[in-house]
Order: sequence, then C-alpha cells, then structure tokens
Amino acid sequence: MKRKLRFTIPIIAVVLITACASKSDDSQEENPGSKGNTQVQTEQNNESVEGSEKGNEQVASEQEKEKTMTQAEVIKAVKQQIDTDLSLKLPDKLPLEKGKHLTAVTENDKNSYRIVFYESDEPIPINNEKLKSDDDAVDAIATIRAQKYDSQEEADEEIAFEEFAENGAQEVDLGHGITGYQDAGAGSAYTGWNEGRWALATHAQTSEGDKGTDLAKDAVAYLEENTLPIPKPHGYAHLDVDEKDNRILWEKDTTVYTIDQVKDPMDALEIATNFK
Repeated sequence: MKRKLRFTIPIIAVVLITACASKSDDSQEENPGSKGNTQVQTEQNNESVEGSEKGNEQVASEQEKEKTMTQAEVIKAVKQQIDTDLSLKLPDKLPLEKGKHLTAVTENDKNSYRIVFYESDEPIPINNEKLKSDDDAVDAIATIRAQKYDSQEEADEEIAFEEFAENGAQEVDLGHGITGYQDAGAGSAYTGWNEGRWALATHAQTSEGDKGTDLAKDAVAYLEENTLPIPKPHGYAHLDVDEKDNRILWEKDTTVYTIDQVKDPMDALEIATNFK
C-alpha cells in the first residue's frame, strides 16, 4: 500500500506541470496579436511623427512663400507707404542680383518723398529696422527722390541743363548719328551729348578718357532701344566711369525727380528707362 502512494505523487505532479504548460501555450495562441499589436502601434506612431514633420515643413514652406514678394509686389507696397501731394513716380523694376530680394525704406512729406531700395539675402519687410543697421547681407542699390520747388527757376538750377554743341569742345562720334563733345580739365575728362530734351555726360579720370568715351557709346546704344522719361522741360544724366557719382534728374514743371546712389552707370540708365 505504501509503495503505491510513492508512485502516485510524482505522477500527479507531472500531470499538473504539463497542464500548466499547456494552458500557457494556449494563452499565447489565443493572444497571438499582442506582440503584433505593439509593432503596429509603433509603426503608427512613427507614421504620425513623420506626417507631423512633413506637415510642419509644408506650413513653413507656405509661410516662407508668403513672405517672399515679387519686385512688382514690393514696388506696389512701397507706393502704399507714400503719402504726398506729388505725382508718385517709381520704376517698374530695378536691376537685382540673382537670388536677392527687393525691399525699401521710405520717407515722405507733402512736397517730397525719398525711397532707398535694398537687395537682401532673405526677405525683409519694407521699413524694417534691419535696413537701418550695418548688415553685410543688405545692400542699397538705388535711391529715388522727388522734390517740389517754389519756382521753375529753382527746378531748372537743380537740373543744370547744357547744350554741349555750344561749348566749343572737341567732337567725337558716339554712333547712331549722335555727336559727343569732349572736354578735360582738373584731372577729369567729360564726354557730353544731347538727345531731345536731355543732356547726358560721362565722367572719367583724365588718364582714362577713353573709358569715358566708351561709356558714352554704350549709353547711346542702350538709349536706341530704351526710352528715358519725357522731361518738362529738361533732364540731365551724369554717368561716372568710377561708379562714384551716377545721377539722373528730370523735371515735371517745378518737381524734380532724381535717381542716385547707383553704382553701375548702366544700371542707373536702366532704372530711368523703367519709369512709366
């Protein structure tokens, strides 16, 4: 009798262990998706993060696009900043380096306005404080001014119109049927000519007189295809080989419009011919 009990206890223990193991296996078989669910959830979370990042990138791209304005939009916005009694005249476009953005600082009162145009690496709003600081990423490219004078005589004095044929200077052929007149003195050489109501002159150092003549020929050729504003009564253009003093001025009765602070003389001409 005692011997039977000794064999029975181990058998029962084996049966219980086998049953527990079987139940555990059944439990794992009944929940085969527990590990899979974790993987699916992880993938969904990753997709959610990636979607969020893409969404943020898209929003940032759209916001950047909104901040980037075309030249036409900038010039239109500049006009909206000017409050004056004068006839508001601006160029349709300005020479702008590829990849740069146009912006401006404006000043005005009843009888005058002044606009400094800048090119910048990144879009900058008009009249932003960044434009008034010394920032290497921002360069002034042109200043447009208008000033109303009290009399026609004062406006005429500002223009300083000349008839170069009357000065007795040496004649030079500038092409396209235009005769220029060369004069030199005090270290400077000038080549002047007239086209309609305009007087134009190039300036160079005496030692570089030929460069002044070449610039005059380039200007004459350019104006064969492009038209300066019609002045009333006169206009004057001073084109500097050394890019130090480029000025273009013209009258509309007692109001004088001026383009200056343009480095390249041909750029100054381009700006003037873009006035409409």
